Amino acid sequence: MDHIDFNKITACGGDCFDCLHYHNNDCCGCRQNGGICVKMWKDGCEICKCCQEHDVQFCGLCNAFPCVCLRNTLTWNQDGIERLEMLAEEYHRRRKVFLPVLSLLWKKIGTHGVMTLSTSLDNRVTSRPMSVVVLNGVFYCQTDKTSLKCQQIQKNPNVALCYQNFSIEGTCRIVGKPYENPVFIQSMRESFPNAVERWSSLPTECILSVTPVRMAAWGYENDKPYMEYWDFQNLSYCRKWK
Repeated sequence: MDHIDFNKITACGGDCFDCLHYHNNDCCGCRQNGGICVKMWKDGCEICKCCQEHDVQFCGLCNAFPCVCLRNTLTWNQDGIERLEMLAEEYHRRRKVFLPVLSLLWKKIGTHGVMTLSTSLDNRVTSRPMSVVVLNGVFYCQTDKTSLKCQQIQKNPNVALCYQNFSIEGTCRIVGKPYENPVFIQSMRESFPNAVERWSSLPTECILSVTPVRMAAWGYENDKPYMEYWDFQNLSYCRKWK
C-alpha cells in the first residue's frame, strides 16, 4: 500500500496513474481540475463536487461514507466501495505516523506571520505580503474581494505562500467576512490589531483560507545544507541532504 500516491487518487477512488489522458497531459486529475474528468465527466463530476463540499480528498474519508449518492453514481466499478474502504484505511495509517511530524512543523512556523501570497491566472502571476494567522493547520488572511488577487483565486485556487525559509503550496478559498468568524478576528486582534481596525469591517473585505498541499524548507546542520519536504495529501515527510 505504500506505493499509493494520494495526489493521483480521484474523489471516487480511481487512480490517475492508470489513465492515458493523465499521461498525455490532457487532464491533471478531477480534484485538481474543478471536478472535470476528461475521460468521463467533462461537465464536472458530482462525486468530486460532493467531496469538495465535505472538504475531503476522496469519498472514503467522508463521515457519510458510503452514502446513497455514491452508490447510485459509482456504477462503473463494482468494487469501488471496497477500494475506497481500503484507501481510507491506508490514509489513516499514514496519518497516525504523520501527525507527530506535523506537530513539530507547526511549532516551527508559529501562529502568525507576514507571508507573501502568490496567485496566478492566464499567464499572469501576482505576489503580495499578507498578514497571516495559522489556525488548525490552515493559513488565513483577509483582503478585498474585488481585488485582482481574489479574481485569480476564484478561477485558479492553486496558490503559494513564502514565509522565512518555508515554501508552501496550497489551495485557496474565500470563506466569508472577517467579523463572521470570531476565532479569526480574535487571532488577528492578537497578532495584527492595526489590520483589524483598518480593514476588517469594510463591506468588501473577505477571509482567504489556504490549505497546505506541499511544503518545503531549507536548513543547515554542521554547515551542511539540507531540504525538508512535507506532502499533506500523501501524509509523508522526507529530509534530503544537498
